[in-house]
Amino acid sequence: MRPFGALISYQEAGEIIDRHINAIKRTESVPIDDAVNRVLAEDLTAAMNVPPFNRAAMDGYAVKAKDTFGAGQFKPVSLKLSVKFMR
Repeated sequence: MRPFGALISYQEAGEIIDRHINAIKRTESVPIDDAVNRVLAEDLTAAMNVPPFNRAAMDGYAVKAKDTFGAGQFKPVSLKLSVKFMR
């Protein structure tokens, strides 16, 4: 496996992205059947939860690869839980 190179901070990565993206200001209306792979111009909130109970289709954990080096089925490693949310 190829080792990771130098990493940058979350804040610096966000600043680089912010400098290189431009918001799309134009909007258009299209029939729902033509809306595949399109982006909504504003948030849409459902009137009710579907399904009406908690269920995650996919959930999991992200880890730093370097924190798992040497780990195996019979040699587990302990990882520190850190909850972070995307901005």
